[in-house]
Amino acid sequence: MTMKPVALRSRGAQLARRNVLQHSALAALLSFVTGVGSAQSPWRLDAGLATNAWTVAYQGQPLLRYVFDPHHFKPYVAEFSAPGGHNILRDAPADHLHPHGLMYALKVNGLHFWEEVSGNGVERVVETVATASGHAATLRQVIHWVAPEDAFLADTTPAALLIEHRTLVLTVDNATLESALEWKAEFDVGQKTNVVTLTGANYHGLGMRFQEELDAYASHSYAGRKPDLSNNRQEASPAKWAAVSFAPPGKPATIALVSHPANARAEGAFFSMLTPFAYLSATQRLDQEPLVYHDGDKFGLRYLVLLYPTVKSTETLAARALRWREATP
Repeated sequence: MTMKPVALRSRGAQLARRNVLQHSALAALLSFVTGVGSAQSPWRLDAGLATNAWTVAYQGQPLLRYVFDPHHFKPYVAEFSAPGGHNILRDAPADHLHPHGLMYALKVNGLHFWEEVSGNGVERVVETVATASGHAATLRQVIHWVAPEDAFLADTTPAALLIEHRTLVLTVDNATLESALEWKAEFDVGQKTNVVTLTGANYHGLGMRFQEELDAYASHSYAGRKPDLSNNRQEASPAKWAAVSFAPPGKPATIALVSHPANARAEGAFFSMLTPFAYLSATQRLDQEPLVYHDGDKFGLRYLVLLYPTVKSTETLAARALRWREATP
């Protein structure tokens, strides 16, 4: 579907939008001041003020680019690489504009936050802080999930359906050439409503699209079980983790998604397909049963995204997934 800017219907909305853009640039600047790695640190965090994007480099190699441009409907990871590897994500291809690299979206009270057309919801970033330490780079954001008519209010707090506190933690293991991205989100029901009902298609959740040249080499795994994705088949099944490996000449890679047992519907579920393009997403099977939360409720979501510049065995991925699931509170 074609992505369109959220419609602005009044001079007041235009002024509010201008304030939003100025606030976003200021937030990025403040984050830039606090987030740059020291001369001794292997990390480097650079903020692009024109586009509201963070680039995270480790030992001089860019590993992650996180985009939260206020012109977009949602923040997302646009690029992700392993040490010595290449970016495997594809952002907004012409055949399907709304899948952005690695992104999280679903439906809230029937309002679409996945697809990006006029009239759909907006994940509005209101605060960003980035820091780097010896072992990790961390990006924190406050995100208000709002209806399109509220997206450019100067203060979206009263209009939020959901208030999300998102934390992304990137670590590197040089011994295994692993980039590990922990995606953690904590939600509150917003002031706009007393109850939120989360629904979606069988692929809604934390999803990723891959570079076009990788599609023909994609091999999916559900914790070691190979799904049958031939003849345009798709699969949405429970599993503790799922992965896709690629073995093109000179650019092998493996990426895995691990679901945390503290998530609602703890075992987790995953969606995968090969045609018309390769795709993998971690879901909560909202197409089968909604999740409902009320005013005062707090709920969270946690995943681990693992990336390697090699094809990894089931045993290696299973052991890594188990270690994180058991060790992470």
